[in-house]
Amino acid sequence: MKKYFFVTLLAAIIGCFASCQNETSSIGLGLIDEVGTEFNDTTTIVAYSFLEDSILTNKLSANIVGSLHDPVFGDSKATIYTQFALSGSSVNFGTHPVVDSVVLTLQLSSYYGDTNSRVGIRVYRLTESLSPDEKYYHFNTLNYDATPLNYSLTGYSIQPNTNVVVDTNSYNPHLRIRLSQAFGQYLLNNQSQMHSNSSFQQFFKGLCIEALSHTGSTGYMLITNMTSALSCISLYYHNESGSHLKYDFACNSDCARFTHFSHNYQNSSYPDFVQQVLNGQQAIGEEILFVQATGGVKTRLTFPHLQQAFKELNNRVVINKAELVITNVSPDEQYLLQPTSITIQGINANTGKIMYLPDDEYYTSTSYFGGNYDAQKHEYRFRITKYVQNLILQNTDLSNSINLVVKGSGVRANRLMFGGTQLTDDKRLRLELSYTCY
Repeated sequence: MKKYFFVTLLAAIIGCFASCQNETSSIGLGLIDEVGTEFNDTTTIVAYSFLEDSILTNKLSANIVGSLHDPVFGDSKATIYTQFALSGSSVNFGTHPVVDSVVLTLQLSSYYGDTNSRVGIRVYRLTESLSPDEKYYHFNTLNYDATPLNYSLTGYSIQPNTNVVVDTNSYNPHLRIRLSQAFGQYLLNNQSQMHSNSSFQQFFKGLCIEALSHTGSTGYMLITNMTSALSCISLYYHNESGSHLKYDFACNSDCARFTHFSHNYQNSSYPDFVQQVLNGQQAIGEEILFVQATGGVKTRLTFPHLQQAFKELNNRVVINKAELVITNVSPDEQYLLQPTSITIQGINANTGKIMYLPDDEYYTSTSYFGGNYDAQKHEYRFRITKYVQNLILQNTDLSNSINLVVKGSGVRANRLMFGGTQLTDDKRLRLELSYTCY
């Protein structure tokens, strides 16, 4: 089938080339009348899905904590490691301060999964320091004290569309995790360590917020805004001079933080996923392909014959439009929805490093480049005209391979199953080319 695609494309181009020879002198004012546009959607694509090696998860706009089961992608967990900072230049808890309660709050930005599930979340005190200048990847971890700081070891549910009322005040949706009295008193007893942020962060290195098991069949991933005023450690206390006192330890933009992701793909109940992604049976990509956020899975696409197919034209071809079409074939899951957008990574032909395509929104715009999900057509489209033209002209450092990934993989938890290279015509992965030869 791959050979047929290549032969079909090559025959169309050679035919175009032959017809172009008769009117080479008419190029100019009569371009529209003299030169026709050819269309082809049978370019050979070799595609397969494989595990992501690394993504940076520090200094991102959001952090994720949660536990999720996906029948196709198996089990995934997300853990937050974060510093906290003083909420003022000086700390004064007064004389003989006594803790009333201490609460960790996490503002809810979004979620993925089943909000009816309850996820066991444990909070631990870090014993290893975070550094704002360090790069942290999704596989990094830090040491912590193994004794949980939770007041009670319970599961937590989320209400993403419901404000939280505290002391008659209403706040945006957030998760509240009560911590132990002993931890609160520990903070109160060490006011001397809080004369500056650096001294405080040396004394209290931060928290590990880890998800364990969940109730129900799915669980959830909680996407948090850690730099919101609602994400903090709130210490409620009284002293000899007063009661109902409160102090917040914030997680501001200067605080180092990152998300750790772990996956157990052996718990997948979908054999084609296991065989392709874990066992390297790339031929399965002819039928089905996969991408997953959270440092999970990406797909490699290669156009092995593209340059050769146009070689006969000796650079006398113009690519008017090249669109890559990806069609969602995921089951209609109740909770496990497709990404709102995916994106493309270019690959340097010499170094293998990730690069932007010349069509990428970084250089153009989202409306030009594409990648957003069309719910009516169940597809994503990318315009990669400049990339294809440069490949044909051999005027690029980019290779003839690209990666498909979930856009914002470090702050999203979605996944996608999409049609392979030889699925039925309306769902197969394809490159649609409109071009003119002259």
